[in-house]
Amino acid sequence: MGRVTGTGRGSTRPGVSARLPDGTYTPAALRRTSTTGSAVVVFEGEDGRHRTFDFGCCPLPGWHEPLADALAQRVGPRRALRTSSSSVSAWNNLRAFLRFLAALPDAPTGPADLTVSHTAGYVAAELMRLGPVYGTHVVGHVERILRLPPIADQIDPVAGGRLRIRTVANAPAGTPGYSDRELELLLDAARRDAQKVRDRLRAADDLMLRFGRDPQLLTDAQRQEGHRLVGMAQDGLAAPRTQRENSAGARRSLAEPLFVTRRDVAPLLVLLVATTGRNIETIKELGADHRVLDGRAVEVRVIKRRQGSGNWFQTATWEVGPAGRELSNPGGLYLLLHALMSRGRRLSTDPSSFWAVWRNLRRGPADTRQEIANPFGASLTAGIEANEWAIERHDLRGDDNLPLAVNFRRLRTSVEVRRTRQLGGHLPTAARSNTAAVLFSNYLRADPVAREWAQEVTGTALADAERAALDAYRRQLGHASVPTVSSGLDGSAENSLTARNAGPWSNCHDSTSHPATGKPCRATFLDCFHCGNCLITAGHLARLLSLLAALEQRRLEMPEALWWSRYGHAWAAIRNDVLPRFTPAEIANAREQKSPPAVLDLVEEPWEHQ
Repeated sequence: MGRVTGTGRGSTRPGVSARLPDGTYTPAALRRTSTTGSAVVVFEGEDGRHRTFDFGCCPLPGWHEPLADALAQRVGPRRALRTSSSSVSAWNNLRAFLRFLAALPDAPTGPADLTVSHTAGYVAAELMRLGPVYGTHVVGHVERILRLPPIADQIDPVAGGRLRIRTVANAPAGTPGYSDRELELLLDAARRDAQKVRDRLRAADDLMLRFGRDPQLLTDAQRQEGHRLVGMAQDGLAAPRTQRENSAGARRSLAEPLFVTRRDVAPLLVLLVATTGRNIETIKELGADHRVLDGRAVEVRVIKRRQGSGNWFQTATWEVGPAGRELSNPGGLYLLLHALMSRGRRLSTDPSSFWAVWRNLRRGPADTRQEIANPFGASLTAGIEANEWAIERHDLRGDDNLPLAVNFRRLRTSVEVRRTRQLGGHLPTAARSNTAAVLFSNYLRADPVAREWAQEVTGTALADAERAALDAYRRQLGHASVPTVSSGLDGSAENSLTARNAGPWSNCHDSTSHPATGKPCRATFLDCFHCGNCLITAGHLARLLSLLAALEQRRLEMPEALWWSRYGHAWAAIRNDVLPRFTPAEIANAREQKSPPAVLDLVEEPWEHQ
């Protein structure tokens, strides 16, 4: 590719296009031919991973050339399949498709021979084998490759169309996180194991330092161990002294004082996901390069997939935290583990990776296999047994007393829920590596802990708003009186009041003399609840509950401000001044009684409806 000659900020301006490189750009060829003459597609990922897909291992040679041309259009940094795992998935599904066709009695020797019965049989077999959801996903991989040229021009459109399965797109429900207790169990076990790794490696460093200064100050056993550690630090080989020491467990015990081993990785992954809030793929692909900012933060370049072509790389800034709190702060944890794996990184096959793990492969000095490497270099799905760590080594139990499995997506959800709660539920602030919409839909929506907390916060907010509204109405009413409420007044005492003093929901001591004016009362029955002449007994409870239900129904049917101005004072008095004076048993008994509906239109002033 040629060199751009124009430089500086003034090289472009309105009306002047950016200068282009001299010559032409030729992308790296994905489609190749192997030395044996088979069709080959080479995947080159943005993250440095590469794969080779050789059709020589597939049946039906007549399909190889056009399929290779089509697959080369699907994989690669600027293609639809940009990751190693997604390209391998497409390749495996394509090979399975060819194996299915080759097993048929009338196997199509080339794309032009493909019929509707072939594709219909393939779809039915995959849906039966994998189920409707994953089977549709697998068939879709194959269909999207077969629709690309040149193979699309050779296939009967009707036969190819049978691979297109119509589905109803449902929004993902998300993965519920752990409960607070389960999360603390996981983190506590991970911190304890990380502390053991730190103390183990630091103890070996201290022994080698003392061995290098003056071996005579050490005991015979310490000198022997110091000599062994110095030799192993140079080549990473856990050389067994006897045949008994050549077992996998014995070799690991020889290497553990100097290196982080595969057995140590699971709790470190748990801690990194929990402290950084990043997904497990990003943690597995951490790089060794970083920058420390004034001793307070560390700047790391991370990979976040599914962000569109060319937008995989981001810069994360993680707080280091105070000394002694490294296991609780993302920057401090990153620097601590970076230092613990620094010796192995010097011997690793991938020194640019954050991870440098002793793999327990070599059996002796003559073995040439590399002992220390990035366990996720070849595949992000490398078998780190997190469940074996949590269940077999720590016997962690969930809230249901069943073995507590480690699911890193659940762990990430739990971390996002905890952070959102700490920030008061403000999603734009809580969102770190995702948008607020993604944070809610993928992490918070399906989590019962988040839902319970949100309901509690919402309930508290509504209660606070209700109290504020009631206080405002009390101030607005000024020195209005409260009714006389007596739950001990029986029916005979109530009947002693004359019928003309009986109202629909209360009785009146003296309707001819209002407490505020001394004149006959002309207010509506809804105003009785703020009058000193009002008397309410247990006999009124059933009708009061009916009135309360009618008021709340009106609240749903009219504007909130109008409802408060017309009915809010009565509703507030019943809820706060009347009902609390009765026992729960009295209220429950009143709910069981039949009471006529409260006809509000008959007790309101007519001008209130004009």
